[in-house]
Amino acid sequence: MFWTSFILWATCCQSLASAHAKILPPANGEEIFINNNGVTLHYRKYGCGPYLVLQHGFPDRETTFADFQVPAFAQSYTVLTPTLRGYPPSSVPPEAADYGPDYLVSDLAAILDHENTTTATVIGHDFGGAVVQYFSLYHPERVEAMVMMNTPPFATFVPLINFDKEAQEYARYTIPYYTYKPGQPKNISTLVENIRNTTYRAEIAAYLEASPIDGMLHYYSANYPGPPYEQNTSVSGYVQKVPSMLLWGVEDVYFSPKMLDGLEGFYNKGIRLVTVPGAGHWVFRDDWQRSNEEIWSFLKTVLRL
Repeated sequence: MFWTSFILWATCCQSLASAHAKILPPANGEEIFINNNGVTLHYRKYGCGPYLVLQHGFPDRETTFADFQVPAFAQSYTVLTPTLRGYPPSSVPPEAADYGPDYLVSDLAAILDHENTTTATVIGHDFGGAVVQYFSLYHPERVEAMVMMNTPPFATFVPLINFDKEAQEYARYTIPYYTYKPGQPKNISTLVENIRNTTYRAEIAAYLEASPIDGMLHYYSANYPGPPYEQNTSVSGYVQKVPSMLLWGVEDVYFSPKMLDGLEGFYNKGIRLVTVPGAGHWVFRDDWQRSNEEIWSFLKTVLRL
């Protein structure tokens, strides 16, 4: 039985050395729905091997990784791409309180539990990056490694946005999100304007047009520091205990690059910072070759693959 299982695993999963050398056409993956305390969670599953989570952010969906990351990483990993609560076809809980850290961590834990895996490598973009940071803080024993992509690192972002005028100016786009009510104009063209690929921009615009966005915007009310600033600036609880990497497209228009300074004191097992010139907020799409190569390099180093 062991030998048969090994042959099946080896047939499905190629070595890391060759997995990033080519990109295969993406498959749709297996669609899975689970229930977590009354909230329906949707995710897609690809490949086989150790578990790797790719978590999308806003305004986006789980298919954002299907073009470039899934075909590469699913050659060596079981890749899960969860759809965050608030994003159909996952449930859209009505209250902002339903989107706090405890719930986001519980959702990812429920997915991993459903897969019967104790650990995973977690990679997140934008608010997906916040989710993997929360999960790594709550459950470091379940995280093999963490990769953040154009998302605010908590420990440097919280004091910066509370006291730095430039960082607050960057964040002005979020102010309408706190008061948005269902039925108000969505301003979709503005939400998607920084997605550089026109085909994918149109795809996400259509998804947002067909979906309620109040749940998506509740992430800001529940997690993103807003006016009045100079509140809750303690960062003592933000020390990460897992190997970590921050992949950053330097042309990001949403966040001050000042938050990249001073990271090293908050990562007990090290932090690798990689800046990618010419890439914007969607670094993993804008320069997918460099992004994939850097992630592979990091994982091979810290996991000794």
